[in-house]
Amino acid sequence: MLHVFIVNPTAGKGKSLSMISHIEERFRDFPEPYHIEITRYPGHATAIARSLSADGVPMRVYSVGGDGTLNEIINGLSGDHMELGVIPCGSGNDAIRSLYDITDPLVLLKILPAASSTLLDTGRINGRYFINIASIGFDAEVVIFSRKFKRIPLVSGPMAYVLGVLAAVIGLKKHRVRIAVDGAPERSNELLLCAFANGKYYGGGMKPAPDADMTDGLLDICEVESPGRLRLLKFFPAFMKGEHTGLKEVSMHRCKRIEITSRRPMPINIDGETTKETRVTVEIVPGSLRVLIP
Repeated sequence: MLHVFIVNPTAGKGKSLSMISHIEERFRDFPEPYHIEITRYPGHATAIARSLSADGVPMRVYSVGGDGTLNEIINGLSGDHMELGVIPCGSGNDAIRSLYDITDPLVLLKILPAASSTLLDTGRINGRYFINIASIGFDAEVVIFSRKFKRIPLVSGPMAYVLGVLAAVIGLKKHRVRIAVDGAPERSNELLLCAFANGKYYGGGMKPAPDADMTDGLLDICEVESPGRLRLLKFFPAFMKGEHTGLKEVSMHRCKRIEITSRRPMPINIDGETTKETRVTVEIVPGSLRVLIP
């Protein structure tokens, strides 16, 4: 079994690079070979993972970076011979909270190479895979602002997210959309946001879908109708704790496929990466990713 570590040198403001010496130490007396790949540009982790998958060699590939690095890797991995491990070194590290009880990268480096693996679901939005949560609307705007705040020295991931929320509240936007779920007739709604959850956490530990399960073959959908600014400031503390599901603006449901369309481009968040589209098609892909579980 070959062990390959894909390291994003910019993740966690350089934290991932510091893991290289620990990887070398961990494998000094380990009976199986290892290799370290350092990404050089956005999307490089996908290219590396795709190339490794094409070799057909049984392999354990480790994401050494943040949620963005992890997302790139799962969009390159393919085949039953590939297993994924996560060494979290980013600023948010939200996906890891649904995957592992342990989040310390040094502890995970010690135990994952000898751990067993299991099949987990992934989501797919407009053809791109995600392991954790994708969303449209307000929270995608928050991610856009948060990434700007993260560049400021001494601003942590959770702090950047709070600042991003405040910035998005100031520029609050509503999204009038058409929604079709699992082939049912379309319906309209005016959304603040809609989260498509395979995992439980995003935004530095917020819980839009507290009951999401990565093995149930379903997406947990959190639709939030657009409130006013004052109501929004009261809503978000509950949303952050996962205590929002009974609020009047919130609709929770499960499905295998959902399609949302809008006349104007909607901001989209995919495991922390952002884009804009007028149409999103989101579906669950059951048992599509083999993940190392400590």
